[in-house]
Amino acid sequence: MTAITLYGTLTFIVSLDDQLRLQVELETIRDTLNNLVGAPAHPPYQSALAAALAQFSASAGKLTTAITPSQAARIAAMGGEEFFEPSIADKVQGAVSANAMTPSVARDFVHDLATRRRTFLDTVRSTIQGLETLKVSIAALPAGSADVSFLVPRGLFDNDLGKFAKELTFINRLIQDVAEGITGHAEAAELESLSSSTPTIALGASLTVIVTLATIVNKFLEAWERIRKIRTIRDELTELGMKGAAVDELTERVTTIVEEIVEESTELVLVGYNGHDNARKNELRTGVSQGVSRLFGQIERGLMVEFRAQPKEDATESETKQLNTVAEIGQGMKFPPVPSEPLLLGCSEILEGEIHRKVTKKTSTTKKESRKEKPDQKEQA
Repeated sequence: MTAITLYGTLTFIVSLDDQLRLQVELETIRDTLNNLVGAPAHPPYQSALAAALAQFSASAGKLTTAITPSQAARIAAMGGEEFFEPSIADKVQGAVSANAMTPSVARDFVHDLATRRRTFLDTVRSTIQGLETLKVSIAALPAGSADVSFLVPRGLFDNDLGKFAKELTFINRLIQDVAEGITGHAEAAELESLSSSTPTIALGASLTVIVTLATIVNKFLEAWERIRKIRTIRDELTELGMKGAAVDELTERVTTIVEEIVEESTELVLVGYNGHDNARKNELRTGVSQGVSRLFGQIERGLMVEFRAQPKEDATESETKQLNTVAEIGQGMKFPPVPSEPLLLGCSEILEGEIHRKVTKKTSTTKKESRKEKPDQKEQA
């Protein structure tokens, strides 16, 4: 984790806690329990405790959508996982319920939790001050703009610089193809920041391109739950000794779902294509299709994509809608755990920009077979 990434994570923690008032509400529960210890049968204290628990549960529930997977991972890495997980309210409620007749036990539990959490937050704030003293900061996202970050696990390129360069080339080509498909001309992605521990590439692009990328990634993630269920059934049948057509059909169904999403995503990019060169449009169709296929395969193998948006007071209705879409999608994304045996792409199939699908699939629209890009297509893409 770089100093800039650390600073961004720390400031996010403080901002989030100030917004949700989790520490304040936790300490309110502690103080209310302390009152109950002195007068356990006093109705106003009991009512105050019930209200404080309800408010804390409501605030903690917002953590589910307020923290992205990568932010959660960084918070956990610095020892703050238990303080910012949605289940913190359940733990407090459980301690109170289990010790209804002995409120001092519940008070001691909440007191310990609140004290440790306060110590963690104090450390976070003092670290922010130290970093700012050393002139370490992070540029805020400009109002009315959005960005996208690709978190590339080292397992995708085995710490090989050349392979990592190919990952960057793939990301750049994907954004260029999506931009050209939407606007009719290629758009260069602007590098905002680069972190090294888990390589994280933050990129700026036009709002329309960011919205489209967010929608495409979200389509895949929403379908992954269906894919997961099918894979679970397939694995259970395999463990029972089943093989042959039944298992193959389930595997094909998974790849068919992915293929359909690839087609939908490609059409989403090209639906408003205003270029006058039909040959170029066909090249873009191939490039976007292959790029999206590879993106989904990379996500299955651990790649995460994050989206941010910063509202703007004087934004148009269209801009506001797009910014809200990016923010909502970005906060709601849940990436799948990395399976032991990826279905979509193999380790050797993702480096040169060519897609080898393991099963020939029939979709509701067309039947596609993978093929290598022609040299002239690569140069134009």
